[in-house]
Amino acid sequence: MSWREELQSASFRGTPFFVDQASGEGARRVVVHEYPLQEKAETEDLGARAKRILVNGYVLGNDYFGARDELLLKLDMPGPGELVHPYRGTFQAQLISYRLTESTREGGMARFDMEFIEAAFVTGPSVRSDTPRRVLGQAEATVAASQAQFVEAWPLQLAAEFDRAVATVLDAVRTVETVIGVVTVAQDEIAGLISLPSRIANRIRVALKRIRDLASLRRLFAYRAPAGSNTRGALANAAALSALVQQQAVIAAAELSATVTFDSQTQALGVQEELADAIERVSYAADDTTFDALQELRARVVEDIRSRAVDLSRIERYTPSETMPALVIAQRLYGVANGIDALLGREADIVNRNGIAHPGFVRGGVALEVLSD
Repeated sequence: MSWREELQSASFRGTPFFVDQASGEGARRVVVHEYPLQEKAETEDLGARAKRILVNGYVLGNDYFGARDELLLKLDMPGPGELVHPYRGTFQAQLISYRLTESTREGGMARFDMEFIEAAFVTGPSVRSDTPRRVLGQAEATVAASQAQFVEAWPLQLAAEFDRAVATVLDAVRTVETVIGVVTVAQDEIAGLISLPSRIANRIRVALKRIRDLASLRRLFAYRAPAGSNTRGALANAAALSALVQQQAVIAAAELSATVTFDSQTQALGVQEELADAIERVSYAADDTTFDALQELRARVVEDIRSRAVDLSRIERYTPSETMPALVIAQRLYGVANGIDALLGREADIVNRNGIAHPGFVRGGVALEVLSD
């Protein structure tokens, strides 16, 4: 293939223009140290300067005013944009300056002398608190407070309510284990634990720790244990067990949130709001010590998710103007600066996020859900 066949039609932010010529400039950032009585200087290389991309372009035609104004609008937009360079291909570029020239002698034409640099996204060093560890540490303290509340609330004398207490605990443990998908508890086993409330609490805690997705834990946020009767003892048993399961499920969800990876800022902040509300609700049935521990856990969860959400992409809407492959949409939105593997990952995200049947044919005029860069 000849070089003429490889030339691409120039454009910036999707607005086309013609090119007379294009050139580039590069240099090193060098500090020269000169010393008395020394014939030679010492040099210190601080790295390359940003390479300048110089493009002499133009738009023309009897109605060139419209094309001129559209290109001016795109050049005046803030931030980097997609530049299609006729000789170097497509990449993200930051405009540094431009000069517009129009003359009567060259009627029907507007010339643009544009200077760009290739945009690079450099992340500098930063210091961050280990917010996930704070969540996990506070979760352990909150578990201890919640279990102590349950032990205190569970009655010592259960002779009159023994069968109902067994049924209530059996229902709670089986409900939790059903969420996992494996029911192992037996009625005789629970009967042996009825007088040991700390072991009941530990059994529920262990089962909850095996749940590894927030959606499953969410089903237990509003758990209500069956009382079996309206007697004071049965109602007290059910209330204590309901509070235990709800609190322990919310705590397990807070722990899980500190370990999961969110794919967007929108998802992360949604989980943050949901967990903050859930912790607030279960706090209503807590004693003073557990209430304080839950409120501290709520603060740690909000701090953790907010700090991690800062670097995540937001979910935005993008409507392609015509039917095209998902890979082309990904290239237009994100460029190729991060390599082909990253671009293919972006394509897959667009396809999966929007339930596209065939990645080669994404319908034009239909809004898509995409991640911001």
